Amino acid sequence: MMFTPAGFSQAQKFLLTQARPLERARYRFHFENAPAAEFRNELATFQNADGGFGRALEPDFRLPASSAIATAMGFQYLREAGVSARDPMVLAAVRWTQAAFDHTLGRWPAVPPLVNDWPHAPWWTWSAPDKPGFTANPGAEFVAHLWRYREVTDAGFLSELTARAEELVAALPAYPEMHDLICIIRLAETPAVPATLRNRAARRVRRAGPAIVARDPQAWAQYGVKPLLLAPRADSLLTSRLEEVIGANLDYEIGRQGADGAWTPNWNWGGLFPEHWPQAELEWKGVLTLQTLLTLRSFGRLLPVEHEAVGQTYSLACG
Repeated sequence: MMFTPAGFSQAQKFLLTQARPLERARYRFHFENAPAAEFRNELATFQNADGGFGRALEPDFRLPASSAIATAMGFQYLREAGVSARDPMVLAAVRWTQAAFDHTLGRWPAVPPLVNDWPHAPWWTWSAPDKPGFTANPGAEFVAHLWRYREVTDAGFLSELTARAEELVAALPAYPEMHDLICIIRLAETPAVPATLRNRAARRVRRAGPAIVARDPQAWAQYGVKPLLLAPRADSLLTSRLEEVIGANLDYEIGRQGADGAWTPNWNWGGLFPEHWPQAELEWKGVLTLQTLLTLRSFGRLLPVEHEAVGQTYSLACG
């Protein structure tokens, strides 16, 4: 099934009229040859003075203050826009990331206690940690980003994190939690990561991905491990391993476009903060619509393909 020009036009209209300015800039960057500076400058509105990202960059929690999850997403976009290591945004984000690591816990807390004071999805409610230890989400992802920007990262800190990531990858269960696996995938797909760690992560991913992916299209209507969540691009690490179900998932996504031209999240806040969920849902629709267009283009499903790629998508946050 091919995605028609009419469907593309509807999605484009939604993005340019209803999505956040950030998604509009990302769309123009990827599909209209807009300069990366426009994308970068919109992203800058989500970066705090301390260098971390917040301000509902991750729409499921509205906390203005910086958090590890939002900062990991900020790094995704910095890389997507091709922002260099010496850019002030990157320098500030690296500084925050190094300072925010909790050496007592041995990890980055995903969100701070302050998240509870702001509207948020129930899964982002903060509670006191029960035990220390390095975690894949967002730890493995941060290792990938800091290796990408290694020239401005403290070498000793990066070495310590790499050792923790090696232990984490070695202990990855056969059926990992999906967000953890996505973060390991980012580690395996980052060329700057040392080959030994990257290759070991890739081997684990190739075993675990096919084991946890949802193959029944009926399951794709619920929040879960859709094939395209693990392999959103034709050159993704798991694309060849999931080839037999990716085609059906692409067809499914084409058929899921809404009347407004957008793709709607298949999750909600379960009635929590009902006055704030509609705004978060609208923001997610922009994120998901752009991601779907990028995925369809990567797999050659746009008809016709009218624009050349100007960047590389880096999928959704682990969280």
